[in-house]
Amino acid sequence: MKKIILLLFIGALSFNVSAQSNSLTGGLGLLNAKVRIQFEHGFGDMHSTGVNLGYYLENWTGPRAEAFYRIYFGGDNEKGMFMQASAGAGMFSFALDDEGLEFYEDGGVTYNIYNNQGSWTTLGGAIALGGKMTSRGGFVFESTMGFQIWTAPPSNYSDEYNEYLYTAGDFANAVETVGYYVVGPGFPLHFQVKFGYNF
Repeated sequence: MKKIILLLFIGALSFNVSAQSNSLTGGLGLLNAKVRIQFEHGFGDMHSTGVNLGYYLENWTGPRAEAFYRIYFGGDNEKGMFMQASAGAGMFSFALDDEGLEFYEDGGVTYNIYNNQGSWTTLGGAIALGGKMTSRGGFVFESTMGFQIWTAPPSNYSDEYNEYLYTAGDFANAVETVGYYVVGPGFPLHFQVKFGYNF
């Protein structure tokens, strides 16, 4: 009797595992150049969760990872319309940063323009609506559109630089922040088109 119960349990477990749907998709960003790959794991009939891993290639270069949760309106997590909520973090370089650039004052004293070379961390999230189509062969096409908000780059200009050029660092920081939200990873429109495979 114990063997029969064990076989029934293993059969039920393997049926549940095989009934879950997974998809792997990818896409490219056009406005702010990036490469993105997404893994989605469906559970139940109308829910899924997953992760988007992106790497930005211009200006604010670096990786960003976002975990997401979806609710499908049609009761099928392999196709149909869905609502998605996501949250994540990224680590980017400064767009106006130049590691070799130093400022020379008239007295012969050398000052660095930047406080901290390297990268900075951003946190944020998004709410979006989308649609997904899966063919019988497993090909996946999906698109999402919504609103996102991410933290801005911190000020990266030294006090000495600001004192010497009378708020030049503040102006450059404002330019970097505006650029980050207009053409960079902080752009408030969350729009993605991805292709992939369901398995």
